[in-house]
Amino acid sequence: MAKVTQKEKEVRELAKWEKELARPKGKFYVWYLLLIITLIYIIDEVTSTIGAQMQTEIAIGLFQDRLSIMSLLTALSLPILVLAIFYKTLADKYGRKLFLVINTLGMGVGMFLIFLAGAIGNLPGVVVYVLATIIVNFFIPHDMQVVYIMETSPEGKRATTFAVVKALATLGIVLVPAMRRVFMGDDITKWNLVYLVPAIVAMLVSFIALLFARESEVFLRKRIAYLKMTDEEREAEIEERSKEAQAQGGMGNAFKFAFRHKQLRWLFITSAIIAVSTMGTNYYAKIGDLFYTTSQVTTMLFLYPFGSAFMTMLNGILGDRIGRKKTQLIVVATAFLSFTLFFVGVHFGLNPALAGLLIGLYIGATFASSDNIGSVMTAESSPTNLRASIMSAQTVMFMAGMIVAMIIPTIVLLATNDNYNVLGWLCILVSAPAQAITLVLFSLNVKDTTHVDLNLVRGDEWD
Repeated sequence: MAKVTQKEKEVRELAKWEKELARPKGKFYVWYLLLIITLIYIIDEVTSTIGAQMQTEIAIGLFQDRLSIMSLLTALSLPILVLAIFYKTLADKYGRKLFLVINTLGMGVGMFLIFLAGAIGNLPGVVVYVLATIIVNFFIPHDMQVVYIMETSPEGKRATTFAVVKALATLGIVLVPAMRRVFMGDDITKWNLVYLVPAIVAMLVSFIALLFARESEVFLRKRIAYLKMTDEEREAEIEERSKEAQAQGGMGNAFKFAFRHKQLRWLFITSAIIAVSTMGTNYYAKIGDLFYTTSQVTTMLFLYPFGSAFMTMLNGILGDRIGRKKTQLIVVATAFLSFTLFFVGVHFGLNPALAGLLIGLYIGATFASSDNIGSVMTAESSPTNLRASIMSAQTVMFMAGMIVAMIIPTIVLLATNDNYNVLGWLCILVSAPAQAITLVLFSLNVKDTTHVDLNLVRGDEWD
């Protein structure tokens, strides 16, 4: 059997993408695509936050209330995420849709395994839980729904569209405290049931995306243009522009391109630093447990999504109105102030609903800050042929900061024999310097990208 040449593969691929591009879109396609993307974003947000909101119950149910051991096992599982470094980059070659579906399905499977871990219990339950955590942590960071939003939103409206979708997704986090109240109540032995409904919904939505979502048109046009080039045309363009800028994806190409160009280089660096300030997003529920009953914590968690959604919406609106840089200053200051008020307030009997709104403002502002750097501005500073790869590489930088944010409290808890009273102070003492350093470096080295045309951006405009 004759071996298929690279040229023959490209001809077949070109025919496939041209057929996809030629397929007519329905009158309401953009709207139901946004609905699918919003549902996927809800799943992403729920999967990202449910662990922190169920932290105490999982620690008691599987780890004899040793949060330090639970955190240590989770941290030890992180090296396998090296595989994730090479995963998202494949979307620059094979398209966005495939990975949108796989990521959503993976998060659903991970949550379902955590449900099973609680049902199994004991050491086998711990093993299943660690495996499930690896799966969840592998699929959460890739955010293919963000790439879709960036590549389908009109210029000048990207931050607003992103913020509206993410705000709606954030409100979807209400599903977690709702499931706590319905399935668990004050009986924490039923904690695993809280994972069941989100897991089923995630697997169902992945199937809906497979049937009804279309490939990103920006990707299709860029990939088709590349495949239509003759070898001579590719060589000519390489001579006109750097070879790295013509690469069709790949983690190595993404990192090389990013660190050779000032804008992306500093977005990568500040992304890693601001990630350290996310420490409080892992421990707010545990801090609440020190001062509130289980029912009051559930009340706090009900209000948190509303504060977070408000901050997310505000971030997007301001991003398009006053620019990304000024908005970044506002959201980072809000993150610091709101967590400090939450931490001080719970010591003096702050109403759980108000505590929830404050923690929502903190989390909304914290991740709005990371989204500004890592999602919106990174996408707007990357050429299409490397966009998904660069966003994946940026995720690696962000994860490096988050690992630091996880390891520090784990070491402190182990050293203090799980003295949970240190958590709030630790979050403030670590986060504040990270936020301040980020603001200084970001202000001095990063340019605004509010009106960048994603079809034309080269990535070297700010050198």
